[in-house]
Amino acid sequence: MNEKRIIQALMIEDNPFFVVVFNDLSKKMREIELNIHHTISLEDSLNFLDLHHEIELIILDYRVHDKITGLEILQHIRAKGINVPVIVATGSGSEEIAVTMLKAGASDYLVKGCITPEAFERSIKDALEHHRVFNKAVDRGEEFILKDLAVKRSLNGVCIMDPTGNIIYVNPSFALMYGYENEYEIIGGNMKNLLLPGKFAQIIGSLQDKKTWMEELIGIRKDKAEISMQTLFSLIEHKNGKNPEIMASFIDITKLKDIEKKRESLYRGIMEVFALKAEEVGNIETSGHIHRIADYTNYIAEKLRGNDYFKNYIDEKYVIDIGYASMLHDVGKWRTPNEILLKPFQLTEAEWAIIRQHPKLGVEMLMPLLKDKGSNQYLKLVESVVLYHHERWDGSGYPEGLKGEDIPLSARIVSLADTYDALVSDRSYRSGFTHEEALEIIKKEEGKYDPRIFQVFLDNHLEFKRIKEKNSATT
Repeated sequence: MNEKRIIQALMIEDNPFFVVVFNDLSKKMREIELNIHHTISLEDSLNFLDLHHEIELIILDYRVHDKITGLEILQHIRAKGINVPVIVATGSGSEEIAVTMLKAGASDYLVKGCITPEAFERSIKDALEHHRVFNKAVDRGEEFILKDLAVKRSLNGVCIMDPTGNIIYVNPSFALMYGYENEYEIIGGNMKNLLLPGKFAQIIGSLQDKKTWMEELIGIRKDKAEISMQTLFSLIEHKNGKNPEIMASFIDITKLKDIEKKRESLYRGIMEVFALKAEEVGNIETSGHIHRIADYTNYIAEKLRGNDYFKNYIDEKYVIDIGYASMLHDVGKWRTPNEILLKPFQLTEAEWAIIRQHPKLGVEMLMPLLKDKGSNQYLKLVESVVLYHHERWDGSGYPEGLKGEDIPLSARIVSLADTYDALVSDRSYRSGFTHEEALEIIKKEEGKYDPRIFQVFLDNHLEFKRIKEKNSATT
């Protein structure tokens, strides 16, 4: 029996299960076998390919990330001059996606659930042979041709610029997206003028550290209208001494964002009524409580937004969304017996065990809305706040005993907001503490809170007192 040919392959895939599946398929092939290396992010993939020139094949998951597709990754790989054959794998067959990827220079397109060892081996052989013949036939740099295939024919916008933002190249889709009649109206201009003020400088700062940058951006069209875009920037450092370039791909998501805004508005309305109804049924606190929690939460988030550690995570929308999400933090108490919630003296351990179920009960109640959350930031925040707002930084919280950064940021913020309001508010078994007393109690329990959030509270505790006093008439 002839010895199998071993091929070095890179698989760009976010689900480890499929890496195992493809490894198994590889072992069952008759004449060749893959030695599969695995990466997930574009940055890791590009770095790996820079260091491992022995890679002969790339297997690319079309849905490797919830915000970009395999097409954008293929474009950035080609922009770096990496001309290894690429086989695209996806979880669901789509003729449109297949045609798009093949036009962009992919060698083949496979549907994950339908791949046999024979089909996989045939696809690899065809990809390698096509690549060999292609390289032999062209009389100019195959790197240029593959890059041209991946970029020019793309339906999403692509722009190549120097590190100062001067635009060297755009494809027709980019010109159309920005409202220009052709590419030449844009070439020679500067990317700074196509984005909101200061945004390009932020991108450049990130690229110096991470080489890739992905985020939703607002673009300024020729007619000065704003468009929402999902973007991916990568720094292309050439091996031949040529000056570095930045390649960026853009997907117009304006219509999707408009639909999302309308849906979020509906969700917020439904959930605010839901929160108020839960308070009314439980008769724990009035609407003043949930609106105070929202005010504390918004204030903390806005302060954290000015912290360098959070500047790429907390934006204006996050501040708004977490305020609305915080209003639902105790919605699970709707299913907690009133005789426990309104008990006029301290609870027994058994009763506390029932109380501690309310985070999970809350998520169960909201599941009809949360099950379709997808990448919707607001619904993700609702879920994390409801489920984890009683977790503590030192691991002493519930329901899962999470610790430190394992607790979602949104829950860490609401945790302190809820603690303060609980201390200064009257309960069925005690009167509320004064602001000064609450401040001292929280200081003594400093280890339970994210140190950065605790510091925001410590530095601005009088603002918390002001919010409480402002809403005291509704308590």
